[in-house]
Amino acid sequence: MKAIRWLMALCGVLALAGGPLASWAGPALAQCNGIKDLVFVPHQDDDLLFMNPDIESAIDAGGCVQVVYLTASERGEGEPYMLGRERGVRAAYAYMAQTANEWTEDTVGVGARTIARFTLAGNRRVQLLHMRIKDPWLGKGWGSLTPLSQVESVPGTTADSLGAFAQAYTRQDLVQTIADIIRDYAPSTIRHMDDTVAVPYTALCWRCAGHDHPDHIASARLVRDALRTFPEGLFAEVAYVDYPSQERDANLSSAEIADKTEAFRRYAWDDYRYCSGADHCKEPAGPAASWVGRSYYVSRRSAPPILLPASGGGYLLLAVGESNRAANVWTSTLRRWNSVGGRSADPIAAFQYPDGGAGILARDANGRVWTQRQDAQGRWEGWQAIAGARMKRLPAVAAGEAAAVGLGNDGVFHFSAYSSKGRNWPAWSAMPALPGPRPAAALAVDANGAHVVFACDQDGAVWASTQIAHAPAAASVLDSSMWTAWQRLPLPPANGGLAALRNADGLIELFLRDRTTGHLLASMQQRPGGAQGPWRAAVDMGFSYSGQPVAALNEHGKVVAAALDGSSLWLVEEGKAVRIGTGMASVPALYAEAGVLHIAARAAQDGQAYWLRLRRGGAWSAAVLIDPPPAGGGNSFTAAPLRADAPAAPLRADAPTAPTLAARLP
Repeated sequence: MKAIRWLMALCGVLALAGGPLASWAGPALAQCNGIKDLVFVPHQDDDLLFMNPDIESAIDAGGCVQVVYLTASERGEGEPYMLGRERGVRAAYAYMAQTANEWTEDTVGVGARTIARFTLAGNRRVQLLHMRIKDPWLGKGWGSLTPLSQVESVPGTTADSLGAFAQAYTRQDLVQTIADIIRDYAPSTIRHMDDTVAVPYTALCWRCAGHDHPDHIASARLVRDALRTFPEGLFAEVAYVDYPSQERDANLSSAEIADKTEAFRRYAWDDYRYCSGADHCKEPAGPAASWVGRSYYVSRRSAPPILLPASGGGYLLLAVGESNRAANVWTSTLRRWNSVGGRSADPIAAFQYPDGGAGILARDANGRVWTQRQDAQGRWEGWQAIAGARMKRLPAVAAGEAAAVGLGNDGVFHFSAYSSKGRNWPAWSAMPALPGPRPAAALAVDANGAHVVFACDQDGAVWASTQIAHAPAAASVLDSSMWTAWQRLPLPPANGGLAALRNADGLIELFLRDRTTGHLLASMQQRPGGAQGPWRAAVDMGFSYSGQPVAALNEHGKVVAAALDGSSLWLVEEGKAVRIGTGMASVPALYAEAGVLHIAARAAQDGQAYWLRLRRGGAWSAAVLIDPPPAGGGNSFTAAPLRADAPAAPLRADAPTAPTLAARLP
């Protein structure tokens, strides 16, 4: 590991030598090996305790990392303590980069602001910026405001900086400065803290379950508001659980814990609240000892589940765990959840392999995409990475196909499809460039057996590109480098929200979100064949929705689409939209077999439960709930056996939301 890191550092020095330092604020993505991380934290040590090992992994991969510390972190004790903590994080990053602890100090102008900047001499891809906003408690401690949390939450207040550059910030100044840093650096990924903690700043308390530091929350909310000034999806975004991570299972490997521990220890030597130097320093200890063994991402309750047939009969429900952030599988015949590992900030995708086995697709927090398959005995075989591009978000998979497409950090869509001959996924292959693409795409197979990718640009135009050289899925390797130029489809301007599927007549049906009304629009090819042929006029289904819809074949072999409007679920079949239920938090999963349509969605209530209904002969069954996935089981993307000791998760027909759902279903 150390030899690899030294080589990365040497390559960084050689590649970047001779360039003027002032121009290094925004390096080209190629100089960063496809990874440009921009990290926002309030205090020195927040990144080391809560965001590692992701930051160290980015450095190991030759990526660029710029960390912005919003506060001086001096706790009201003045510049000497502030400067000591800054020395500490420099030592930690030099250790992570496996190079000498030697830095170039200068300043960078951000708008009218002057910000201190340190660049690692042995690896100029690593930079630390310090805004140095004063950081005392404005009261007796927990339950009090700080300058950062006050300026974020109290209108008309300002926060002053510490050090040589005396500067005052309003809330809008902070949002604008953060946005300017983002614009200058042009990152591929933005990392920040948890903006979802609902406890008021003045009610927070230390070590209370689910509570956090007010500056952690304030910094995340400021970054969130700065991101709103940019087009949606321009950057990958990862939010981290902070203090409350200690309430969850340890989920890092021994190697990850060892590296994370040593980086933090290097920092602690210069922070006298932790240690008085390297000699006899026993850190990490106390809560820090818990944090170095854990890394968790903030959960979004809207993550959709997936339904697939199980190899031994019945079906599988798959979902990323809101507690464990792992891929989890519920088997209908066993009526229980199992975790198959992984650690993802995104949802997961699932699909069927050509032999009928189930597969999972997941993206790690550094943009690498991983797959895992289930064998004929129901065992999961372990994670394998798809080589090549790093992705901004989870790729889209084609319904019924082991094929995927995703937008890379380079702003280009990349494609891969499973090779039956090689029993692997070939490296991502770049498609033609589409100017200004939105990150979400849809993937379908046309009547000729060719893969077709649908995407929108930032202006709302809908485009399609078709694979020119193609072969059946059972062939050796699909020629994924041959694609038609993107062609604009004659459809209204769209705001993403794409789904596509070929129907029984060989026609691709396409669903999209109208840019003006937010309504779901449905269109269809006029004749089988290439997507560049004529399309029928889009039909407005009359309801708005968020996220992506899902498309599948129903129990009669016809295309059905589902989308979520607030907490209401809509189904679109044969040109008609019907609202079939309320109380949902996610787009549903759809799956049909033997004349039965299965539908499952994340329930809106607390706890990650899923409601399930079946439609047989036009009649819906009573709604039942599947209990949440396990709290543990998340880990790095390495081979992970099924947790066979997981307790059975029963179906519960007496859940409070079930009668409401049943009353609204036909």
